Amino acid sequence: MASFHAARRRPSPPHWQLHKPRRQHCGGPGPQLTFPLPMKQIFISLLAASGLALATSQAQAQTTFGIGPKIGYTLSSASFTVADYPDYFSTPSTYGSGFEAGVVAQVGFGNHFALQPAVLYTRKAPGYGTSSYYQPNNYSYKQEYALKLNYITVPVNLLYSQRPNGRGGQVFVGPYVGWLLGGTYTSSTGSGRGTSVSGGATSSGDVKPGDTYSKNSTYYIRQLDAGAQIGVGYGFAALQVQASFSLGLHNIGAAYAPNAGNPYEAPVIRNRGFQVSAAYLFGPRN
Repeated sequence: MASFHAARRRPSPPHWQLHKPRRQHCGGPGPQLTFPLPMKQIFISLLAASGLALATSQAQAQTTFGIGPKIGYTLSSASFTVADYPDYFSTPSTYGSGFEAGVVAQVGFGNHFALQPAVLYTRKAPGYGTSSYYQPNNYSYKQEYALKLNYITVPVNLLYSQRPNGRGGQVFVGPYVGWLLGGTYTSSTGSGRGTSVSGGATSSGDVKPGDTYSKNSTYYIRQLDAGAQIGVGYGFAALQVQASFSLGLHNIGAAYAPNAGNPYEAPVIRNRGFQVSAAYLFGPRN
């Protein structure tokens, strides 16, 4: 008998079908429609896709573009360290004046953020050297370098402004990459008894891109420079005035050749400096 009733039992409807509502008092909830898990996932995916499409259309509607010339003043230096120098050696550095000029673009998205890539011809003028006083022999030594380095620099900054299109107060941060084209240097070397050095020999020559020093009068600097910069500025209707600090993260010091016979390791040199610039953007426009 149990098997007979089991055979005549009607199969249950799929759980996703519309269930017959139970008898309820007036004003109670009506029939409820339930979905299987795959249909819920599809529904959520459609909602997410619709939201993404809406956000994308709004961002595209707010995208702006501007481009124009940029010029500026640079005050640059460089860190100069030698790992195995004795304790009585010091490596002072000095700042030198230069300039930058080129083209900057501004791609705005939303009301406050923008990307500012630029291509600039940059003159950096770092100075550095070594100084020592060896007390047991009462002997001093000094060597100084003043360089003028010409770079093609490409900074890419993320900018935030108080008002749309880069107007109002600005803060920005981003990386930069530079390629050394060449340059010149002037050096002076002196030594003598006592704690101070006066006079000495001077020399000058070319600076060329290179990873290793050669035995000639050319001064070699690695071609690639890379680092980060941070700054502030103010944007008017089309004019932008900015001030920034850049910090080199890549060693630009060339290595000594294996047969150079130098008793110390090659120096580690990293660019750093300040920039003050003005740019005139044609735009930004939608």
